[in-house]
Amino acid sequence: MSDSARAAAGPERLRSRAGRGLLTVEGLLIGVLGGVALASSMGYARFDADGMPMLGLKVTPPHAALLLVAGALALLACLGHRSALIFSALTAFGWAVLAVICTLKVADHAPGVLGFDPRDSFLYGALSAYNLVTSLLLTLAVVKARRSEEHTSELQSHHD
Repeated sequence: MSDSARAAAGPERLRSRAGRGLLTVEGLLIGVLGGVALASSMGYARFDADGMPMLGLKVTPPHAALLLVAGALALLACLGHRSALIFSALTAFGWAVLAVICTLKVADHAPGVLGFDPRDSFLYGALSAYNLVTSLLLTLAVVKARRSEEHTSELQSHHD
């Protein structure tokens, strides 16, 4: 790789690392929240049908399990460029769908298995936006890296 190609790849590597770093932070935060909530719900004596209070949320065991699994998958996904991009795009969509479902369930006063609460709508909306930004950052890194590779290969073919 030439010096100009390395210099051009620098910002793409930084974007990719930043995107995967964002995914790591998300995985740690929601994974720990889900794990602590799940462990607490098993020993919590005053557990209501709509969930137990934790960090301003009402968390049910299925909700805690969802957060724990999503956090673990986020940590696994950040191991590769492509998996991080795919995971962040899919979860941006998934969290958005959950935000809409949660809003509808709250409006009907039917919390359901996940114990939907207005604060959950905010959480899911924030996670969706966070994953959308992460996926855009990772997409930008991939697109710029491919353009840089194409440009480098064109320059090499002109020299031959």
